[in-house]
Amino acid sequence: MKIDYVIEVRLLSAMHINGGTDSAGKRIMLMTDGKAYIPATVIKGYMRENFSKLWEQVNDESGISCIGKENAEKPCECMTCQMFGKGGFQRSRIYFDNLETEQELEYVTRCNISVDRHLRKAVDGALVFSQAVERYEKSNAFGKKAVPVVFSGDISVYYPVNLDIQKQKKIEAVLVEAVRMISYIGLGKSRGWGFVEADIKPKEGEWLCEKL
Repeated sequence: MKIDYVIEVRLLSAMHINGGTDSAGKRIMLMTDGKAYIPATVIKGYMRENFSKLWEQVNDESGISCIGKENAEKPCECMTCQMFGKGGFQRSRIYFDNLETEQELEYVTRCNISVDRHLRKAVDGALVFSQAVERYEKSNAFGKKAVPVVFSGDISVYYPVNLDIQKQKKIEAVLVEAVRMISYIGLGKSRGWGFVEADIKPKEGEWLCEKL
């Protein structure tokens, strides 16, 4: 069974914009044609991590262990890999779009002093400049009320037809909570950047867990 949803991410603070990758090689946030967007792979990564933790709490899969990347050619039977796929030939059942915004955004450049984490002292002559997108849309008119920036994008979920409807609904409930658990995105959490409020809404389909 296929159900389409819309994911919305509302900024609660400024968000760091990174045109490359962080130390772990994970793409954080990109800019294209003057627009900022959150890549689908980032949202999928956060959702997969949250889903895995939640599913262990609500479902007994003691006899099933995730084989991860140990055997790329062998499909994994754990629910996380069944839904999100794994390296090799096991495809994902969830398809994500990039989260975009049509709002006019305000970009700012902020600077801070680089700190040596071992010496716990400022590094002499080492200013660090970072570009961020503000949490409110750019105001063009005097007196215009500030509106928080919201990124949104579609996801399509193909629930396993070999499972009964109650099991499918349990998967949906965990997916919904996996989205709502996302509280920050990107770099700069220690500086108060990247805090968000995420939600998921039905777009096309017959059920959402709150309506069961």
